[in-house]
Amino acid sequence: MRKQFAGLVGWVLLASVAGVGLKAAGAPPNVELLMPFVLSAGLAGGPVAGFLVGLSTRAAYDVYLGWAGWWTLLTAPSYAIAGLFIGYVGLKRKALGRWEMALLAGAATIVYDVVSMLAFGLPFGIPLLNLVVGQIPFSIAHVGGNMLFCFLIAPTLATALRQFISEEKVAVGAPVGV
Repeated sequence: MRKQFAGLVGWVLLASVAGVGLKAAGAPPNVELLMPFVLSAGLAGGPVAGFLVGLSTRAAYDVYLGWAGWWTLLTAPSYAIAGLFIGYVGLKRKALGRWEMALLAGAATIVYDVVSMLAFGLPFGIPLLNLVVGQIPFSIAHVGGNMLFCFLIAPTLATALRQFISEEKVAVGAPVGV
C-alpha cells in the first residue's frame, strides 16, 4: 500500500512537472499536459484513482506555476470530476485504442470546462449564455490540446501504469486483474 501511494505521488509530480515544462516551452493558454496522466490513471486505476490524480495534479500544477489561488479550489475539483468520469468509463471499457483515448480526453475536457465554467460564473451572477459564449474559444484550445496529447502519449502512460498496478497486486499476493 505504501508503494502504491508513493507511485501515485510520483505520477502526480511527473504530470505536474510535464505540464510546467510545456508552459515553459511557450504553450498557449488552455493547452496543458495534464490530461494524459489523469486519463491513464482513471483507466488503469478506476474512478478513485482518476479523481485523486485529477484533483492533486491540477492543484500541484497551479502551485508549481505560481498560479495557486482561490480559483485552485474550483479548478482542482473540476479536474477531479473529469478523472472520476474517466474512471467510470474505464470500468465499462477495458481496452481503449489511441483514437478512443483521444475522444475520451475530449469528452472529459468538456466535463472539466463545463464544471469549472459553472463554478466560476454562476456564483457571480454571470448569465449562462455569456458564460458559454465566452468559454468557447478556450474550450476549443483545451479540447484540441488534450485530444492531441492523449492520442500521442496516453496509450504508453496507461500501459506503464497498468503494469505498475499489476506488479503491485502480484507483490502483495492478490490475483492480477482484481
